[in-house]
Amino acid sequence: MSAQYAFRSQKTTGLVSSPSWEIGSSIATADSAARAVVYSPNGEYVAYALPESVSLCRAADGLEGKAVTIAQAGVIALTFSPASSTLFTFERPVKSETEMYKNVKAWSVETGEQIGGWYHKTGDNWEPIVTPDEEHLFRPTGNDVLVYSPMLALRPATRLKFDGQVRGVFISRPSQLSVPHGKPLRQYPEAAVAIWIGERKGAPAYVSLYPVSSLIGKGAANGDSDKTENRDIHPTVARKAFYKADKLTVKWNNAGTMCLFLTHTDVDNTGKSYYGETNLYLVALDGSFDGMIDLDKEGPIYDFAWNPTSRDFAVCYGYMPARTQLYDHKAKAIHNFGNNHRNFVSYQPQGRLLLSAGFGNLAGGVDVWEISTRKKVAEFKASNSSHCEWSPCGHYILTATLSPRLRVDNGVKIWWANGQLLHIHPQDDLYGATFRPSLVETLPEFPSVIPKAPEPNASVVQFRPKGEVDSDSGPSKPVAAYRPPGARGSAASLAYAREDDSAPSSGASTPIFRGGKPAGRYIPGASIPGASVPGGPGSDKKKKPKNKKKAVPEPEEVAAEIAKVDIKQDEDAAQKKIRNLTKKLKAIDDLKARVAKGEQLEKTQMQKVETEASVREEIRALGGDA
Repeated sequence: MSAQYAFRSQKTTGLVSSPSWEIGSSIATADSAARAVVYSPNGEYVAYALPESVSLCRAADGLEGKAVTIAQAGVIALTFSPASSTLFTFERPVKSETEMYKNVKAWSVETGEQIGGWYHKTGDNWEPIVTPDEEHLFRPTGNDVLVYSPMLALRPATRLKFDGQVRGVFISRPSQLSVPHGKPLRQYPEAAVAIWIGERKGAPAYVSLYPVSSLIGKGAANGDSDKTENRDIHPTVARKAFYKADKLTVKWNNAGTMCLFLTHTDVDNTGKSYYGETNLYLVALDGSFDGMIDLDKEGPIYDFAWNPTSRDFAVCYGYMPARTQLYDHKAKAIHNFGNNHRNFVSYQPQGRLLLSAGFGNLAGGVDVWEISTRKKVAEFKASNSSHCEWSPCGHYILTATLSPRLRVDNGVKIWWANGQLLHIHPQDDLYGATFRPSLVETLPEFPSVIPKAPEPNASVVQFRPKGEVDSDSGPSKPVAAYRPPGARGSAASLAYAREDDSAPSSGASTPIFRGGKPAGRYIPGASIPGASVPGGPGSDKKKKPKNKKKAVPEPEEVAAEIAKVDIKQDEDAAQKKIRNLTKKLKAIDDLKARVAKGEQLEKTQMQKVETEASVREEIRALGGDA
């Protein structure tokens, strides 16, 4: 299966395609990195934001192909509408005394013209809340929710009033997987919306679920948006009340019929957890079920995910080693995948496989399970990963080490579904990487048995760390437990022996000289005094030394060895200092180049440039080439 991913780094933004996994299209952004890169939901377009403009290209043509350029500076985030007809851009809020600046703008994907916009005061939750058919747009404001129909109307068609602050609105995304394969969009289930109302005057917070059609006024339904209809929200049978929620994570199933939401408090008043308290709830849109998920192990909830088929969901929870548990759509536990150091779960888009992994401060272990048989089909290790996702075809797994969370070993790895490593893409200062989306109805169904992996490319041999193995290579040789030198039948190293002449109980710091003379420093590689003397440290009582005179080095020989070591250490110190001064000189040259381009430097940077002569003189004094 073919696949493509986009990556964004400090100096390069590009697209990489299978099966060669070579960078087929890229743009150099050495002067300033691209602020954002995003695919459209249907995978047809890719957009990227530079400091002065936004470019919109067809993914099949690459970043260097024909593009629509939007002359809008300062864009820091991008997103597409659900049907890929509109591109939304976000800029930092700007205060204006005359009129409110519209820092969220809507652009036509076909023409690149601006077709709407509004003001959003923070970068949190700025993404427009749009129904999948792009007919309605929801905007929460205080105790109200404004509904715009059509999506980019100048004024709201409906104002929904709530008894409490609206803290979140979450739209379901009915998927083609919830109905027979290949059905057109008009046969998808109706979208639903979950609305989170915060605590008020001692009353608990709650989440209510509504079909979108029940919230739209008559004027909006008839296309009349000249007047705003004020409506008091009606009661719903799908509602769950709760206390203790500073944050809320909501995930709808693909059918749009049930909703999982995770509540999280910043502080756990019971004192059991440093990371706060978490609870997971399940609510059905028709009111047939609502309740808290019963977890049989204490500890935080790290992650949860719906199966794309909407028949089950997985939860990773509990103090380490965490438990990964499978539940049905009635919140009944149906299988335990065991306890391991895991904090991430993700279903394959086709719903056949489940990936559980331990990223962040964990070692990066990854397990792939087959849902139908509950058997593990792959196990590998993706160390230092901070991002993971499936390809739309379900054959590939992408893991990435991103900056600034980790500033070394940044890059992308592509794995086959059975754990075989296929591609390694090192990339300094990597900020993001993601697969190109595809509509599932355009892809063949995933086979019942995982196909054989293609041959890995040359990058796997070139960049793979030593000792790293995947599931096809078999289990790695277990690392033996540490044994001290004494237990291995050999004397301990004296490289870290104390430099005083007082001998501790260990034979590792036996004085080099005898007869009461000071021991001085021990020279690595020199003979260990007393090692071949009967009764001495590390001696063998059954063997007698062949030459007792050579068992202990003469003081003159030791002094000569010490002098050699001192000279070598002085030379190494000089070379190290030259290297540091050379780096400082290179930084000065970079600053001078920036001045030549007309850039204004800071005062501390100018002072650094003025030290150039003294740095060069110091390098020459140390014998270096300045």
